[in-house]
Amino acid sequence: MQPDHSDAPCTEDDVRELVHRFYAHVREDATLGPIFEARVTDWDTHLSSLCDFWSALLLGTRRFQGAPIPAHARIPDLSWPLFQRWLALFHEVTATLDRPALQAQADAMAQRIAAKLWQVWQDRNVLPSLPDTLPDGLKAYRDSPVFTPDNLPPALQAAHSTKAGTWGVLTVHTGILRYTLDDPPHTAVVLSAGQRIVIQPQQRHHVAFELPGSFQITFYREAEPAAE
Repeated sequence: MQPDHSDAPCTEDDVRELVHRFYAHVREDATLGPIFEARVTDWDTHLSSLCDFWSALLLGTRRFQGAPIPAHARIPDLSWPLFQRWLALFHEVTATLDRPALQAQADAMAQRIAAKLWQVWQDRNVLPSLPDTLPDGLKAYRDSPVFTPDNLPPALQAAHSTKAGTWGVLTVHTGILRYTLDDPPHTAVVLSAGQRIVIQPQQRHHVAFELPGSFQITFYREAEPAAE
């Protein structure tokens, strides 16, 4: 049985136009172009495969048989700014198609793809990191609300710190979050779903969503001595 496309936001021709227009921009881009040109030897075949891929995502067709996640995970020297550039170009192209339903669905799908690829690439490569394990002797005493882009307080987006003796464990549930230390060593890490980071007492830091999602912080302090 063939998929019913009557409620689809686009047609096969729309998918083809999106893919070809987008990758024409990618090939001309000073940042992304060399990365793709170094790896794609047959653009006609590659574009045909990409059309099948996006047709599967947007129309539910079943022609695509590739494995994009392992292929991207093997690329060395990827970074989150490269994914940001890829998304920025994608959003620019979908905005020119004059098809709001297609734009909304394709943009959301592209963000999920970027988040998944970044998560898998991080899992397979050694990146600068911050502690994700608490010292012994601490006890959880409070959970923050679940923060999203809609309710993230401005105070958490600016340099701030916990008070003396208060630790935190920030866990990303969905999306992509940037965590930046405003004190030495001034490290910044881009966290994906399932990753967590330890917030040390009185160490200034701030957070920012790179892609919409959610995170929560559990606060810890030294456990009180057991009564004798």
